[in-house]
Amino acid sequence: MTKRLLFVLLVQGFCKTSNAQLEIDRLSFKGFNAVGFGGFLNFAFPVSDADYVTAEIGLSAFSNNGNDVITAPFVAGYRFTIDRSGTGFYLEPNAGYGFAATDIQLPDAQGIYSDAKIAGASAGLSFGYLFQPTGRIQFNLGIRYEHIFGSDFAPNIFSFRISHAFTFGRRESSY
Repeated sequence: MTKRLLFVLLVQGFCKTSNAQLEIDRLSFKGFNAVGFGGFLNFAFPVSDADYVTAEIGLSAFSNNGNDVITAPFVAGYRFTIDRSGTGFYLEPNAGYGFAATDIQLPDAQGIYSDAKIAGASAGLSFGYLFQPTGRIQFNLGIRYEHIFGSDFAPNIFSFRISHAFTFGRRESSY
């Protein structure tokens, strides 16, 4: 009971702090396909006039035929702006760990059912458009593919994202 209450409080707290960063997700793995919604925080640290090192945490929920899946990726990446300006179109490969839980039941060797294990290392790629910054906030639209290397199932997640990156550090600008 206390674990469930703690989880609900964490989810509510996370959603309140990330309400401007939303994504619509499609999750698929063997026998499970669902559309879900999520939120995330993306932090971008400039390493040149055109590129960023990024850190991201997120939470997404999916439901299909009475089965539920929750994913919470923690990833680091490198955002490469294609026109080398620091804005415009970008590619962002990332890697990290995808925490995940499900109530999908699988039998073990003795026939005892337990929740499937889908958490594991994750890797992905984002493609998007980064708008000119307004102060320290920089909005972007993007699509993302992520693969979680789980032990029972290996989920694939496709996302459409509307977000803003919190940018730390100061760039030299000529305008």
